[in-house]
Amino acid sequence: MPIIQSGNITAHPTGGGGHPNESRPPLQPPRPQPPPVTIRPKPESLDRRIRNLEALGNGVFVGNVLASYMALPGLVGFWPMSSVQRSTGNAYDLSGQGRTLTYNDNPAYTYYNGLVPYIDLDGTGDFLSRATETDLDIQGSETIFTTGAAGLTMGGWFWADATADPTLISKHDNATATNSSYMLDISSGLTRMIVYNASTGYSVSGEALTIGVWYFIVGRFVPSTSVDLWVNATKTSNTTSIAASLNATTPPFQIGARNSAALLNGRASMVFLCANALGDDLISSLFQASRVLFGI
Repeated sequence: MPIIQSGNITAHPTGGGGHPNESRPPLQPPRPQPPPVTIRPKPESLDRRIRNLEALGNGVFVGNVLASYMALPGLVGFWPMSSVQRSTGNAYDLSGQGRTLTYNDNPAYTYYNGLVPYIDLDGTGDFLSRATETDLDIQGSETIFTTGAAGLTMGGWFWADATADPTLISKHDNATATNSSYMLDISSGLTRMIVYNASTGYSVSGEALTIGVWYFIVGRFVPSTSVDLWVNATKTSNTTSIAASLNATTPPFQIGARNSAALLNGRASMVFLCANALGDDLISSLFQASRVLFGI
């Protein structure tokens, strides 16, 4: 007969002899879960996007900057100083309109920080030029553009090694206002934009320049409204009795000189000319998009 060993046996409460699980709550189906929350990143600032592009590689970034200038409304010419005829030194126009500029004396083409192309002018005979033609006579009254779009905008990136009244961009007769059209220069140490109707000049002056520093300098003529000047992000304006149109004239278009005088001792890059009065935001975006290349 088997021997049964006794021990301590713990009894489960049965609630009056029912099933051991009888007192447990009934199983509940799982509760539906809310859909996952999508966290959208904040829009990047323009400055952040610029620096991200820079991180992708400077070669790609330069290409993006060039494209932004080449797409400007009413573009007449764009001379970044990157495309140069080796045998003559002439500067090619990247607007697609073939306005090659003639090389005068012996300026040198080179690169800022080994990256940004520019022309280095010595102030003693160096400049770029093109003989007058109809499309360089920008008057602001061209009927192919709507009111509000027609006008003149010109500029680029410049560096002065001396500020004794040099010229940056011009179509100007040094002898008479009636044969002058437009000019961007440095006058009495200050940047200046001046345009001409008949014998009257309409001008606005901006900031003084520090020698040996890159500046984004742009002038704009808005017919019957204003003459404006940007130096980097700072804008100044003249809105007093502005003419409705500009003179059509015979002097050549020149970079670094006005009718072969008042020569620039300094540098020029990304120079452009438009037969439109570009908007404030567009001009500011050009500065923001290209400033990293010039260390600004």
